[in-house]
Order: sequence, then structure tokens, then C-alpha cells
Amino acid sequence: MPAESRLKSIGNFCLGIVVMIAIFALIGVLIRGMVWASEVALPWLFTAGSIALDVCVFVLLPLCVFRKTRPWAGMGFFLSSFLFGTGLFAFSCIVVVQIWGYGGLIFGLLLGGIGVVPLAFFAALFHGAWPLFWSVVIGVILMFGTRSLGLYLSDTRPKERQQEITV
Repeated sequence: MPAESRLKSIGNFCLGIVVMIAIFALIGVLIRGMVWASEVALPWLFTAGSIALDVCVFVLLPLCVFRKTRPWAGMGFFLSSFLFGTGLFAFSCIVVVQIWGYGGLIFGLLLGGIGVVPLAFFAALFHGAWPLFWSVVIGVILMFGTRSLGLYLSDTRPKERQQEITV
């Protein structure tokens, strides 16, 4: 093998190593940034979530009584579920990092991003952190409950057509 070819191979190998280190460093910075953003945004998300829950209970639930306003209430419930989900994700991210560290967070993110919430559930369960455990459970129920209720109320098809599709 000529010296130029060997030198070029060594240069490509070194460049590959540098690129891999840069990619891993970027991933580390992004994950640390996600945890930092979760810590900063969580108080705002809790405040917004509490306001959204008040709106759901005191404004949207009474709108469910009237047939004409049910789709609007359903849309409100559906949209508020995204706020609850964002708050749950940020809270779960912090719980996983505090209990299992960044390795647990990376594992949860590798499970499609949504794996952070179940990982926070199991981390709190296995470590006996019951307030954190129940916070995650209530967050999941709140998110999926408002989303399901919103979808149900937004369905404006006649009842006969709904039964025909579900059967």
C-alpha cells in the first residue's frame, strides 16, 4: 500500500472519530438542555396546567350540558390535554434524571421519547417515592382523560351512525 493511501486512510479514520465525538457531545448538550428547559419551564407549566384545569372544570364541563356547545367543550378538553401532557413530560424528565440519572433519561428517550413517562413511573415506584409516583399517575389520568373526553364530545355524528361504526 502506498504511503499516500495509508496516510489518507488514517486521516479519514481520525476524521470519523472526531465526527463521532462531536455528535456525542451535541447529544449530551441537547439532553442537558432538555433537562434545564424542563426545570425552568415546569413552574410555568404547573401554573398553566392549574389554570387549564380550572377552565376545564368551571367553563368546559358546564358547556357539555348543551348539545350545541359540546363540540366546543370537546375542543377545549382536547387542547388542554396537550398542556397536561407537556407538563407531565417535563415533570417525568426531571424525576428520571433525579432518580436514575442521565442514563435512564437517554434510555427513556430511545423508547420513542414517550418512554420517559413510564420510566418516571417505574423509577418512583421502585424507589418508594410515593408522592412522585402518584403525581405521574394523576398526570397520565388527567392527560388521557381530557383527551378522550375531548374526542368523545367533538364527535358530531348522529348516534345511529356512531353505533353502526363501533359494532
